[in-house]
Amino acid sequence: MAQIIKLFDYISRYELDAYRYPSQFIRLKKQQWEKVFQAWENNMFHTVMKVSETPDNQREEEDEKSTFIKKFKKRFSKVEQEQQMIKPLVNDSALDDDELQFQFTTIPKTHEDLKHLFLDYIFRFQIRWASSTIREKSSVDHAIYRDQLLPYFVKRLPDHYLLLYRPVFKLKNAPVELDIILIGTTEIYCLTIVEQLPETVFIGSKEKFWTARRGEAERKLLNPVLSLNRTGTVVKKLIRSQDIDISVKKLIISRNGYVDYPFAPHDITILDKRNYEEWFQRLRTSSAPLKHTQLKAAQVLLSHCLTNSFNRSEWNETT
Repeated sequence: MAQIIKLFDYISRYELDAYRYPSQFIRLKKQQWEKVFQAWENNMFHTVMKVSETPDNQREEEDEKSTFIKKFKKRFSKVEQEQQMIKPLVNDSALDDDELQFQFTTIPKTHEDLKHLFLDYIFRFQIRWASSTIREKSSVDHAIYRDQLLPYFVKRLPDHYLLLYRPVFKLKNAPVELDIILIGTTEIYCLTIVEQLPETVFIGSKEKFWTARRGEAERKLLNPVLSLNRTGTVVKKLIRSQDIDISVKKLIISRNGYVDYPFAPHDITILDKRNYEEWFQRLRTSSAPLKHTQLKAAQVLLSHCLTNSFNRSEWNETT
């Protein structure tokens, strides 16, 4: 499962330490999958359910205990409450572990169902990591959870791929919106997605607009090479400024249509319905550990990203 290290201009936990969090995510994901799979395989899935399937009388006793505990906690002094909130800073890894605790609401019937539920939860967990830190968080647009492209890449690619999804960079004190950036172990892919209805043919040119043709219908769209070149130029400039030995590739992708652009620039690769799947499967089946060069590239790119966030409410209360 690819890791979302930057989402638009949201604050990202990876910004704090791009060397630590990628490997930590892989470790936590593996631990939790083993825990959930064992529970499912041993008919103990109720232990990871949001609502435990316990007898009514036992549940009432637990509710009474919970109410008593809540009343007791309210008696804590303000100083004690502040100390409780500060404690996670001493053990940041413990806080991260607590965040990756699964509470399913349904019992999967098959192994495939379990995998899909697990991936859905991990995806939402990643959105939290890509929009918050211990101190701060960003306002997440709910449209993110309806986005089809983001989970498509995240859920299908291996853990060692690091994804910047339409990040906003700050260059010369000006915000610059870029396309999708996928950091592999040896290559960085700058991706521009060109898609409309299935079987659409995109007629490429050097002009400001391309033509999208489907049957007798035609429409204009902004030349995708413009945004792709902008993304590629920014990424290459930052990578080269730090002498990082990793190649940068620019790709125009149409998963369900065709791109007719015979005189495409030599440094741009066209992937459409005829050859996209072969390329994507190579990425999916690749197996490699995270590399120092890759993490260094991620850190450099993240350090130039624009971030809009605010303090968590608990931190405002303690200041």
